[in-house]
Amino acid sequence: MSIFKLMKCGGLTPALEMIKKARELNYKIMIGCMTESTVGISAACLLAGLVDYADLDGATLISNDYAAGNFVENGKIILSGKPGLGIELK
Repeated sequence: MSIFKLMKCGGLTPALEMIKKARELNYKIMIGCMTESTVGISAACLLAGLVDYADLDGATLISNDYAAGNFVENGKIILSGKPGLGIELK
């Protein structure tokens, strides 16, 4: 299994490269997060369809999150429908 956090691997492009390599090796893939704002979670949500498991609830632990966007609710990833990363500053 290959497990990565978007913020620790350097962003979307390196994450896509890691996913591609893990698939070539027939690994299962999990994307996770730290306690981070909706900005980081929204970016990671865009990759969730490419992986086997996702743990992206880190923004729920932040009481003063400065952005709104993609989120996880009852285990389901909800995309905002906004362009780009799907975020807007509050």
